[in-house]
Amino acid sequence: MLVLTSAGNILPLTDIYIKFPYTYKIYSWAPICIGPFAYLYIKSVLHQSVVLLRKELLNFIPVLIYMVNRIPFYLLSQEEKKAFILNTIFDKSLYISEPEGMLPTNWAPFYRIFCLLIFSVLTFYELYKSKDKIFNLKLQIERNKEIFRFHLIIATVLFFGILVAFVGGVLHLNYNISVGRFILVSIWVEILVISLYLFCHPKILYGLTGWVQINNPVRSLNEAVEFVEPEEEITFVSIHKGRNIWSTINEHFEKSQSFTKIGYTISDLSMEVNIPIYLLSAVINQESGKNFNEFINDARVDYLKTFKSEDPNFANYSIEFIGKYVGFASRTSFITAVKKRTGLLPSEYLEKLASVD
Repeated sequence: MLVLTSAGNILPLTDIYIKFPYTYKIYSWAPICIGPFAYLYIKSVLHQSVVLLRKELLNFIPVLIYMVNRIPFYLLSQEEKKAFILNTIFDKSLYISEPEGMLPTNWAPFYRIFCLLIFSVLTFYELYKSKDKIFNLKLQIERNKEIFRFHLIIATVLFFGILVAFVGGVLHLNYNISVGRFILVSIWVEILVISLYLFCHPKILYGLTGWVQINNPVRSLNEAVEFVEPEEEITFVSIHKGRNIWSTINEHFEKSQSFTKIGYTISDLSMEVNIPIYLLSAVINQESGKNFNEFINDARVDYLKTFKSEDPNFANYSIEFIGKYVGFASRTSFITAVKKRTGLLPSEYLEKLASVD
């Protein structure tokens, strides 16, 4: 949404609206969507949600109201649209005040900012509610703390972006001070901050590790002893369902060793065990703290011990053959995976296994 908003704010600096009047503010739904999308995203991460409830779609009603407000402009003829756009070039306050809609002049931009502020407050409230489960319990998981900090940064950056838009709108409408480029730069800064943080901490995207939504959060399913399934509708994976899925995955791999197939994907696993991809992904992320590829590569490296013990000709095989046999597409990927998990090159690790025998 930030990228679309940024791209949309660049359009007035070009002549595209004059050439194609029907594209005027075609992006206008994006800025107001930032609020509900950010709120639902952060809420779903903190709640470890795997499904979106229908009632949560109500968060997009403000977007619908705003777009209905713009219907009168879309009903204008091409000539009328072009005439209005030309007026916005000579009187830039028209671009900000949005008199072309159903709402009174100046109401639309402040309606948008008001909605964004409401969602910003709701987002901070979700962070506040989740803080204790992440920081103040016996269960301390550093990656969860990092994820919380990241989402706090997102919420804070977006909040200040809203304030910049509000101040910019007031200055432009009341004092005719053009701050469009300043607002554009602030959006770029928001995108840059979020992108750099994700670049430095990519595992944040895997979601919270452990099972933090139950009354007594646990790091692993094995630690959960007594549990009662909630009666109300839930959006996260329950302990009971998580245990069933996790045991199904492990039992399937023990029987079939399907992870040794080159190019094996979570879609393949989903078809084999008849469990939806989103549930498999959620359980693997929460229980192992890894994404599917890392989880599969762990299984492949662990399988080297079984392969060696079961095949009497193991010592005669090349590194390339062994790597492909356990599922790695290339020598490089095999070496990288083994070194990452053992600190040794494949040849050194295999020698270590031989010495143990």
